[in-house]
Amino acid sequence: ETFMLFSDHFKIDLNGTEDWFDPLLSSDIKLFIDPFLIFEDEFEMFEGSHKEIIEYYEHAFNLVAKAAGDKQSAYWTKAISVLSAPEVEELCLGFTDRGTGGAGTGKGKARLVAEGLEKAVLFGLTRPEHFETVQLFREKIGPDTISDTAANILRMRLAKYTEKVCQELSIPMKTIPHPRAFFDQSRQRWAQRNISAPINPYNGKQILLCPRRYLRPLPTINAHDYWGYCMDSDPDTLRREFGEEITRSVKKEVIIENALNNFDSVKQFIDFVQAAGGEPYDIENDPKGLIKWYHLTKAYVAQNPTKVGPKSIADLEAFIDKLVESFQSFVENNAGWKLLYTDDGKPRSEEICQLAFLGIVKHICHANDIDVSREANIGRGPVDFKFSHGASKRVLLEMKLAKNTKFWNGLRRQLPQYLKSENIDVGKFLIIAFDSDDVGKVQSAEKVARNVSKKVGYKMTTKTVLAEFKPPPASKLS
Repeated sequence: ETFMLFSDHFKIDLNGTEDWFDPLLSSDIKLFIDPFLIFEDEFEMFEGSHKEIIEYYEHAFNLVAKAAGDKQSAYWTKAISVLSAPEVEELCLGFTDRGTGGAGTGKGKARLVAEGLEKAVLFGLTRPEHFETVQLFREKIGPDTISDTAANILRMRLAKYTEKVCQELSIPMKTIPHPRAFFDQSRQRWAQRNISAPINPYNGKQILLCPRRYLRPLPTINAHDYWGYCMDSDPDTLRREFGEEITRSVKKEVIIENALNNFDSVKQFIDFVQAAGGEPYDIENDPKGLIKWYHLTKAYVAQNPTKVGPKSIADLEAFIDKLVESFQSFVENNAGWKLLYTDDGKPRSEEICQLAFLGIVKHICHANDIDVSREANIGRGPVDFKFSHGASKRVLLEMKLAKNTKFWNGLRRQLPQYLKSENIDVGKFLIIAFDSDDVGKVQSAEKVARNVSKKVGYKMTTKTVLAEFKPPPASKLS
């Protein structure tokens, strides 16, 4: 398995004017459908979308109100059924990096949403104009829940949009029945419809395309921005209620308390957002580095092919060492470090570093018939990477930033535990250092790995990659 964009798989030459987002078929990208952007910019088959979402939301709201706190009542059970909206895997969007099959909304998240609505009922709140405000009434409701809900309600619209794009591009489609294709308001339940869409070669499911204009990493209406608005507009009230030391960085439970006790502030925030307008994610410039890693790593691997046929575990280990060296060369000598920094020079997260590494190794492993899985669930938790060639040749690799507070725990306990759980003899520990201070912090890592290896009976080695920020020389800035 390798990485492939929708456009790559169907051999589409993009010209940059496409309205649709080009998804990565083998792994989700952390962008989400934002209902507010749809509310602001309905077009063609998406006209009437906001009304459809609100009608669905009001029906669920009424069921929760009728349940009156009784979790055993038929009304509550019906509300959970209505709100249970699984992840729309066909979009290849969301949080999961292990293919495109995430947890989705399901019944667990449906209960969270229902409890958020219940809080709204208990506090006597009127129905907000935007479904996303449920985030302000309950913890653990994030962009995935909001996006999944919108995508489930608008599935038929997304399908019609996809069908139109594919007809224009002569992309083959297959018709499949969807049991929860749309929410039938007249019968107040989910209904089945046939949907025609192209097939994803990685999971055999259909592919649904989404307009780029509707995608963001966070909804326009979100708890963090609501709190920021409150801090800007009425800091004195917040300090009286929560103490003088209150800051812009608070736990979500504090934000929820404020939203429920001061619903006028929620209304004012919504008015402010509607006046300011929402902005879709800038996919071209990709400021968060969610997509550009794919293009840069693919180009690097194409120019630097690696071909090895591992016949033994030693061969596989040597091959992975070469992979790490390729990644090191990409980062240190071929401007790959740029992927690991924001535009203002701040180091990115461990996850972005993992994606950059995965971009290098996926293509090379595919060419050498080696399977690599990211965050494979092993024993007590997910290891970062698992490499295998046949049943007997397997190596685990854990990546950590040197500045990660759990760095030493990963080396001394985490990786050895993963090796033990899978009965694998070889583990690699890849360290990302952003500067010389980071290098100094981890200079004893290899010695620690040797000591741990002797103690637990597994072979563990470390490698440090220096992803140093390299601004252009002053002569090139003028």
